[in-house]
Amino acid sequence: MVLSLQHLALGIPDLKVGADFYTTFGMNMREGDQDLLGFRCDNRSHDEVVLIETGQNRKFHHISFATDMAGFNRIEAGLKARGIETLSPPFPVADDGLWFRDPDGNLVNIIIRDKPRQAAEAVPEVNRPGLQSRLNKRGCPTRDLPARPRRFGHMILFTPDVARQVGFYTDIVGMQLSDTITDNYGAFLRTQGGSDHHVLGFLKSPAPGFHHASFEMGSIDEAELGAQRLFGKGYKHAWGPGRHGVGSNYFHYFRDPWNGMAEYFFDIDYITADAAWQPEDWTKKDGMFLWSADGPPPPDFGQNYELD
Repeated sequence: MVLSLQHLALGIPDLKVGADFYTTFGMNMREGDQDLLGFRCDNRSHDEVVLIETGQNRKFHHISFATDMAGFNRIEAGLKARGIETLSPPFPVADDGLWFRDPDGNLVNIIIRDKPRQAAEAVPEVNRPGLQSRLNKRGCPTRDLPARPRRFGHMILFTPDVARQVGFYTDIVGMQLSDTITDNYGAFLRTQGGSDHHVLGFLKSPAPGFHHASFEMGSIDEAELGAQRLFGKGYKHAWGPGRHGVGSNYFHYFRDPWNGMAEYFFDIDYITADAAWQPEDWTKKDGMFLWSADGPPPPDFGQNYELD
């Protein structure tokens, strides 16, 4: 029933620190009221990351999805049928629509909006074994390649009960299961109507919390030039570059100032609305990565810092 991911919101101790990170990451900042900032990728008409100053340690605040009127009505009816309370918007300038909490207590927002359109980009000329399509041209880009994210693609949350969260988001929110990681360690969900392999995922942890948000880049070169920009400002490498098994996307993760993570991704699987897609239960090793420049994920990759 939900058709697209709108934004995530985090409560953080200091807006200036958040502004420095997300603008270095390559996003455009929109000032809200004195306790709120919004960030969006180039050519996007809505905020994709919202930071709310709370004066406390970073904590996941809410997630927002968009749907059409029919989807909105179905979700509203499903909430009512199950006795799930709808709430008032959490702050004066928050979006309208439905507000409610999932089984972990995470705040969820559903609004009626058109699915954002993504401008098509030219396919780069690439030379392959026995097939040379780039002739008499240098393929290496210049260092001034903009290397800016195109859109907020997906996010992962921690949960103590992966199966329960999957049940809620498929039954109530109308998402679809794409793949899982064995022993209920992880699950990856997509939206209706044709979608990236996942727009929301869950990883097992003793308590709820924020794991990472992921943003699409135009190429591996862009992802790594963006990485150099982050490293030049002192931000920390977390894991990568590499390629996931689940979703197939190339990845590179970075620590944000509060020990959450932001990811650049490129070339994720896309599942059409009419696909006979069968979820696969991956091992942790194969699901997490085919290869990575620095080997397996580091020990703290699955650490829920909201527990600290």
